Amino acid sequence: MESAKEAGGAVRAPAVCSAAQSALARAEAELRVQSRRSFLLRDYGEARTLASQALIAAQSCDLHARIVRDQWRARSAAALQDLAAWIERATGIARHVPGGEGVKEGLLRAEVTLGEGRNSFDAAQYERALEAADRGKAQIDATIGSIRGFIDRFEASPRRATWKRWVVDTLRESRRLRRPVILVDKLRRQLLLLQGDDEIASYAVDLGAGGIDSKVRAGDEATPEGRYQVTEVRGPGQTRFYRALMLDYPNSEDRARFRRLRRAGRVEPGSEIGGDIEIHGKGGRGQDWTLGCVALEDDDMDDLVPRIRVGTPVTIVGMIPEGVLP
Repeated sequence: MESAKEAGGAVRAPAVCSAAQSALARAEAELRVQSRRSFLLRDYGEARTLASQALIAAQSCDLHARIVRDQWRARSAAALQDLAAWIERATGIARHVPGGEGVKEGLLRAEVTLGEGRNSFDAAQYERALEAADRGKAQIDATIGSIRGFIDRFEASPRRATWKRWVVDTLRESRRLRRPVILVDKLRRQLLLLQGDDEIASYAVDLGAGGIDSKVRAGDEATPEGRYQVTEVRGPGQTRFYRALMLDYPNSEDRARFRRLRRAGRVEPGSEIGGDIEIHGKGGRGQDWTLGCVALEDDDMDDLVPRIRVGTPVTIVGMIPEGVLP
């Protein structure tokens, strides 16, 4: 019964193991009865029969316990693996929304629960591991729901029509002039290089630490939205960010918008509009960290820059609406 005990027989196969314990108790009781008799009157036949039955019952208990244990182990291992994948997926999705404390706390709780589940799994407490995995999945579901709610509101933004117009006009210009253009989708953290109806390349990007908020003033660390042009191409040694495409932010539309916001009291007194917005290297950090620029990995800048020249249109939008791209 020790082997069955190690496999958690009393919990995982209670009926079978209880019967085995009863059979063992009967065999031990018969053995005690015979041992109290005088030597010549002892008959261990019944004890041997009961012992044999107890052995078979114990083996059955052990087998059932191991089968159930292995089933729990497989289920909990799969559930923990799924939870880890969901946490990774949710963390990636969370990059697309402002860093709300609720989202961060939800991800942290799920990671802590995953750790609890893994500890239980390592201790062969597979039922507890599965319970932790289920609890963690519920936490992730709630977090993803919060993220999805934000994205839905973002997609319904009143600026959506403006973004669509900018993208459509940029693509029309590319077809007319037969030259490449750059589109930056802030929500998806993606830079697209297109010419006419053809996508030439796509790169992942990091944004300003202000996330997907639109730039309002200097120091807000937000990436601006608008239609720009490359004003200068800088190579290694000309920028501290490996390579850089300088943009003409702020343009006339940015300045007009800044004046409107200042008149409306939505910009702090003494604030400036800012500048020095670039598409540069040193990206690929998996988080938004720049002062408002768009950052790519250095290898991606090596691929992008040779295709670009001064005057290349660059359009940055909160998101590219569905159905706009060819």
